[in-house]
Amino acid sequence: MLVIAVVLIALISMRRRPDLLASADSVADVQVTSPIEQYGDAAWQQRVLAFALDLRSSLTNGQLHETIANKLPAVLGVEQLWIETTIGGRRKVIASPIAGEGTAVHPLIEAPGEWATFPLTSTDGPVGVIGVPAGPGQLTPAARRAVASLAPLLGDSLQTAHTIAQLRELSTIDSVTGCSTRPDGLERLRAELKRAHRANQQVAVLMLDLDYFKSINDRYGHPIGDEVLCKVAKVLLESSRKSDSVARYGGDEFVIMLPETTLRGAEEASRRIRAKLEAVSFERAPDLHCTVSLGAAEASAQMDVDAWVRQADDALYRAKLAGRNRFEAAAPLGARS
Repeated sequence: MLVIAVVLIALISMRRRPDLLASADSVADVQVTSPIEQYGDAAWQQRVLAFALDLRSSLTNGQLHETIANKLPAVLGVEQLWIETTIGGRRKVIASPIAGEGTAVHPLIEAPGEWATFPLTSTDGPVGVIGVPAGPGQLTPAARRAVASLAPLLGDSLQTAHTIAQLRELSTIDSVTGCSTRPDGLERLRAELKRAHRANQQVAVLMLDLDYFKSINDRYGHPIGDEVLCKVAKVLLESSRKSDSVARYGGDEFVIMLPETTLRGAEEASRRIRAKLEAVSFERAPDLHCTVSLGAAEASAQMDVDAWVRQADDALYRAKLAGRNRFEAAAPLGARS
C-alpha cells in the first residue's frame, strides 16, 4: 500500500506543477480528453487505486498479464499498449487486445505506428519497457504523466509475480530428478481422481522402486546414487504421455499417474520402462546395472487417494518379495511380467 500511496502523491504533485504541464503540452498538437481530465483528480485516483489493488490480487503471471492487458488501457485512456519484459532470462510480451477483435497481438508487428516508451523498473533493477500510442491525438500530456507514474508499480508487480512463480516451481519440482515433488504429485492424483470419477473414466497409478538402491549408494557412493536417480527419472519422463504425471514419492520411490488407463495399460507401461532402463549405462560405474520393481492399482468408485496409493504400494511390495525387477498389480491380471 505504501507504493500505491507514493504513486498517488506523485500524480497529484505532477498535476499541480505548471512547469511540467508546459513541457508535456508540447508533445501533442491535438488535445484529447484523458480519464484524468474527464473524471477529475479524485475520481481518477480511485480508478488508479482500484487498478493497483487488482495488480496486488493477481498472484500468478497469467492473472497479472491479463489484468494489465485488459484494464490498464482504460485507466490511461489509450486504445492499445504493450509491455515487453525480460525477467530471469525469460522474454515476455504483454499486449492489449485489438479493439473489437478480442485478440492480443504485438502492436509493433501488427499495427506499426508512433509509440512512446517508458522504462519499467523494480527494486531489483530494470524489468522491461511499456509502449503506448504517441501519434497525433493519441497520448495526452496527462496520460503521459500517468504512465510514467504507474511504471514503478507495474515493474514491481511484474517482478513480484515472477518471483512467486519461481518459488512455486521450486516447491513443486524435485531438485535432484526434475520430477514433481511428493506433495505436488499427490495433489495431481487427487485432481485426476475427481476428474475420472466425474467422467466415469478409468485411471491407474504406478508405483516404482529402485532395486537394491542402498547397496548402490554403499558401493559406488551417493554421487553415483544421485546419477542413478536422475537417469531413472529421465526414462520415466520420456516414457510418459503428456497427460501422465511423474513424481518422486520419497528416496528411490516414484509414482506415475496414468489417466484413462487400465491395469493392463499400466502393465504395458511398466514393460516399456523396464526395457529402457536395461539400456541405461553409467560412465563412472560401467559395471552398474539398474532395475526396478513396480506395482499398480486402478481407482475404483469412491476410492480416495490414500487408499489408491496404498493398493499400488502393496502391489509394489509383493513385486519385491517375488524377486524384484518385475511388475505386480493390485487386482488379478492374468499373465503378468
